[in-house]
Amino acid sequence: LESALKLMFSFPAVAAYSKEKGVYVVHRGSFTESNLRKLLMGITSAKVGTYQIRDELIVVETDPWDGKDGEPIEEESLADIMGWDGDEDGGDEL
Repeated sequence: LESALKLMFSFPAVAAYSKEKGVYVVHRGSFTESNLRKLLMGITSAKVGTYQIRDELIVVETDPWDGKDGEPIEEESLADIMGWDGDEDGGDEL
């Protein structure tokens, strides 16, 4: 799906697809209510440019995440990295 809609940039993304017309549009702005409203209004008034679907869209259903396949990274404290002892905050030197 990402490849067919050329969603090879950052995520999340908003895309609208018309199966009947074989076209799609991708929102590339910020995720604000105002910007998404502008996108939807542009689609319904035909003011937003659309792109032809070149490949058949294939949506793959996957199992929900079980929460077990990732472990959070334990980060070191900035004081340990910078070598500050407990009495210093490290910010007075500037």
